[in-house]
Amino acid sequence: MGLNIAYQLKRRNPDHSVLLLESTSQLGNGSSGYSTGFLRAYYSFDETMRLALDGIHAYKNWARYTKLDNPEVYFTHTGALWMLGYQKQQNVEMQGRLAQFGVESEVLDEAAFVKKMPLMSPEPFPDYDMETGELREKDYGDFSAVWEYGAGHVDSTGALRDLLDACTRDGVETRFKTKVASITKDGDKVVGVQLQDGTQVNGGTVVNASGPWFQALCDSVGVTCSTTSLPTRIQVGHKMIPKEYHNLPFTADGWGASGIYFMPRAANGQLIFGSVAHRFESEIVDPDNYNTNLDPDFKQDYLRCLFHRLPGLETSGEIVGFSHMYTVNQEDVHPVIGESAVKGLYLCHGFSGHGFKLGPAVGSMVAQQITGTTLKDDEFETTAPLHYLAVDREPLKIKVKTHFA
Repeated sequence: MGLNIAYQLKRRNPDHSVLLLESTSQLGNGSSGYSTGFLRAYYSFDETMRLALDGIHAYKNWARYTKLDNPEVYFTHTGALWMLGYQKQQNVEMQGRLAQFGVESEVLDEAAFVKKMPLMSPEPFPDYDMETGELREKDYGDFSAVWEYGAGHVDSTGALRDLLDACTRDGVETRFKTKVASITKDGDKVVGVQLQDGTQVNGGTVVNASGPWFQALCDSVGVTCSTTSLPTRIQVGHKMIPKEYHNLPFTADGWGASGIYFMPRAANGQLIFGSVAHRFESEIVDPDNYNTNLDPDFKQDYLRCLFHRLPGLETSGEIVGFSHMYTVNQEDVHPVIGESAVKGLYLCHGFSGHGFKLGPAVGSMVAQQITGTTLKDDEFETTAPLHYLAVDREPLKIKVKTHFA
């Protein structure tokens, strides 16, 4: 997130002095570096949909956005299948919302799904009592899903490297292995940051975009928000797959008692899978001390859901995985973006798994807030409401709190 903000600040005024401080020795040690890089328009709120589409536009036109002659990143189209257990009418409403933003989609009944996705089962994942092992009979209604055209993915670590190249070219100073210990202020105005080695770095504007580590810096100046965001452990698995599975779409599977997503990475022959259910996203952790491996019980739960949906997929073979963190907004799984009660201190956290896909648009949003300057007729300037995700906002009213909300 910091790279996009720095880059967007320089885009509106090359004379801005922009310093980027990274606590580790390399890019990608935060949430963005571990992102699957999936990009989609399907969101619960129109404002977030606008922000997402503005971000996607940058990723799909990455060379123009970064102005790099040979960027590392390219967009891979997969489409997205949303089978979240919603009935047809709710999916038709989503189709209408997507259409308002120029996104093509289809609502699939079971017959259309089977025809379009012959490798997938349309059966709802059965619900078992975890204590007794007994099947709990449920009527899930008729099958219905949304197929979203235009969705896909990019390589997140490659995007970070490209952005660093663009920022360096444009005069952004980046310091690695430079940990910020606290933010400093004079009265109600920010005056800079103090580094862990005691060095004071002065600046009239500070952006706290430190992901799961944001809270300690906010605490250093007594800044609070109207919502609570916490570092939450997220687990992801990888499995090698044969070529016939390489053209699968990104799939969010909440049909029945399932709660996973999966998507192919044809370039390396892998299927990536993770969670869309709260039961997989509830472990609050210390961002400096947590288990970075994939838990055996989570892996088995994921695999039961995966092999149910893809019954022909070979069950043998090594499963590798990792865990990292999202900073999850506990009230509405949406980020907090804007100026705090300390003048000149901007917060940018709580992305709840949305951060990478929104990055270029959030960079534009924060740069507009800081400078008061909107680039006219600029294709990479977001038109989302600038204060929609403000620090002191009321929590958004949301039905399902997952990072696919």
